[in-house]
Amino acid sequence: MLRTKVLRIIGIIVFLIVLVLGVEFSAVNSDPVTVNYLLGTASWPLALVVVCAFAVGVLVAFLVSLSVVLPLRWRVMRLQRAVSNKEDELGTLRKRSDRGIPHV
Repeated sequence: MLRTKVLRIIGIIVFLIVLVLGVEFSAVNSDPVTVNYLLGTASWPLALVVVCAFAVGVLVAFLVSLSVVLPLRWRVMRLQRAVSNKEDELGTLRKRSDRGIPHV
């Protein structure tokens, strides 16, 4: 319980540090920049462009990792199901052998 409270306090402190650094970053980098994209151009603050680029990068990395992680999770579920079926079968065979029922 104490460990959970300490981790929560550390998490809050890290969040506040990141928040302060983010506010400072956006205050220092408020100069407008021109962004050219497929359908036209726009003038946005540099901090917004950097944060949006970071967010898009995180989203792309998340989607790519899903393409790796999800098939592995599905495989693990199938294998766990197979192990469970085999354990059930072993239990049934043990009960039969304890009762002296011949194996078919």
